[in-house]
Amino acid sequence: MSLEQRLTEDMKDAMRAKDELKLSVIRMLRGQILLEKKKGTGVTDVPDDVVVALVRGHVKRLKETIEQTSAVGRNDLADAAKAEIVIAQVYLPAEMPQEELDGLVAAALAETGVTDVKGMGQVMKVVMAKVAGRTDGRRVQDAIKKALGV
Repeated sequence: MSLEQRLTEDMKDAMRAKDELKLSVIRMLRGQILLEKKKGTGVTDVPDDVVVALVRGHVKRLKETIEQTSAVGRNDLADAAKAEIVIAQVYLPAEMPQEELDGLVAAALAETGVTDVKGMGQVMKVVMAKVAGRTDGRRVQDAIKKALGV
């Protein structure tokens, strides 16, 4: 079952259970998938890696919302965004362990020959291709900086 089909089935289950929050999050994600379908010509199914990228983008926006609303004292909105993140993260693959990420960074540093922060973009490109949606760019960036001693 594709991730898109799983979202559809979970949406039906949320309707039956009258779980408004879960239903709202899933509808948001399915809306983004439909927009992605309209971009392509004749695309009937959106690949799982694209769906994962859409979900990851949604989670990233929610985390930014939490930061902004917490800064102005709107903890009620921050709590609502946290609840949405919990629901959306169900559709993401398991997060890559830090040890594995550090190993990929070390290998990429050796492969590219980068020794300072100026070549960080090259290392990011190599590592992001290998992590394949199992972690976000910020974690990769932090791991590279740590490996470079910045």
